[in-house]
Amino acid sequence: MSRHNLRMDETVLEEALDLLVPEVLQVSGAPGISLAVGRGDGVTLARGYGLADIATARPMDASTVGPTGSDAKPYTALAAMQLVQSGHLDLDGPVNQHLDSFSVINPLGEREITLRDLLTHRSGLGTTFGFCDLMPPPALGAHLRKVFEDGRTDIYGGSVFPLWTTPVGTNYQYSNTGIALVGYLVEQANPGGGSFSDWVSRHVFRPLEMTSTFFPPVQSVEHVPAEVLNRRSTGYATLETVKFCLPQIHVGDYPAGSALTIPSDHCRFLLAIANGGQLGTQRLIDSDLARMMITPQAPRGPDPSTSVGIVWNLFNHGDPAFYFGHGGEYMWGWNNVSRVWPGQGVAATANTNQWDLGDNGTSDRPSHLAGLLVLGVVQAWVHGIDPRPTRSAVSARSYLAGVIVADRLGARLGMASRPSLDDLQEVARSAVPASKNAWDPAAFGEALTDLRQAQGPADIFNVARREVSEHQRQIFQRQLGVPGLGRLAAMFDA
Repeated sequence: MSRHNLRMDETVLEEALDLLVPEVLQVSGAPGISLAVGRGDGVTLARGYGLADIATARPMDASTVGPTGSDAKPYTALAAMQLVQSGHLDLDGPVNQHLDSFSVINPLGEREITLRDLLTHRSGLGTTFGFCDLMPPPALGAHLRKVFEDGRTDIYGGSVFPLWTTPVGTNYQYSNTGIALVGYLVEQANPGGGSFSDWVSRHVFRPLEMTSTFFPPVQSVEHVPAEVLNRRSTGYATLETVKFCLPQIHVGDYPAGSALTIPSDHCRFLLAIANGGQLGTQRLIDSDLARMMITPQAPRGPDPSTSVGIVWNLFNHGDPAFYFGHGGEYMWGWNNVSRVWPGQGVAATANTNQWDLGDNGTSDRPSHLAGLLVLGVVQAWVHGIDPRPTRSAVSARSYLAGVIVADRLGARLGMASRPSLDDLQEVARSAVPASKNAWDPAAFGEALTDLRQAQGPADIFNVARREVSEHQRQIFQRQLGVPGLGRLAAMFDA
């Protein structure tokens, strides 16, 4: 079967995942991962790998429940847009018209905050961690009233970052509290007068038959059926070689990310958004509003290929490779990552029971690593590339090591003279791997020889790309201590 122009055959994808996901878990240090892929109107693949609980050796499987963290923000956004559609909320009117017990004023000006500002992270609110505690939070309205009256973030008790960072509408600044306020607006404006959790349950989860999905203020038996909680994976905080089970954390800003789901449920939601707000016979929202949600509303930063829709993160909008998605983490043990390729009608999501405490504060942070690597395999398949690895894990890792060494021996320094074949054989013989079982000296030596006469980065990366596909390279480059290798390779696409 051709490596390119591959028809999207789920058996090929499943074969690739079976080969690559165990390596992903090893590289990331995650105990387990559960994932789902959908096409058109249905979920076509749902699998689990690794362990949902280490102590009992409970396996991660398709029915394992996991906290979504911020990957639930699109639920909150859809709920708000449903009320915009019905006329109960105004996308561009002041949010204060829907608040009675408190008001929200950005002291930096220059106008009142709108729902669109909140849904595009442009209200001027700074970053918050969600106002977490070991004790369950107060009611949503009482919690938010205190936050805005105090005027402080939760990070180190408000001693590091201000609650308000920019005037309204001027900059993208991701804010959990801003989305929590959207959830409260849903609670205040919905015609039935029910809670935010009730609204999303009745108007999002039930129509899509997401029977294992709940969006509670507290993840406890008072708000979630015991049968669902019993299927929740154990979350692990990790530091390199150590895993911890930390106490249950509760989120005050809960509409920003306290949902529980299984990947196949969440995948149905993703497909509904990709299908213009409808899945099968169930329509959640008008197609025009659904399209608005995945249409750029504002830039997210200096990269022109990225933008923000209505909560959704958008990539390469207007290009055939366009996709949208979101991600999230739940302290201190889980993360969820989702992507949708509307042009191909494909959605994928993955939940991992890990939060890496070495988080470096960027979107490429360790906690998201397992999910992003798995979705990279799916993305290759979506774009017609056979995702099955051309080399074994040991061979691929060793070949990439040879690529890096060959670059340093010649092209990197611009040296006119190059090592002889005898020199290269000596380099190969001198290698001292941490484990002989994780080293292929022949593959390492092959790369040295292949790149002996390479003149520049284009030569090097074209050879590396030929021998090790991008999604497999992404898995191993961090093990070799070169996480930026993929970004550098992208500069020299053939």
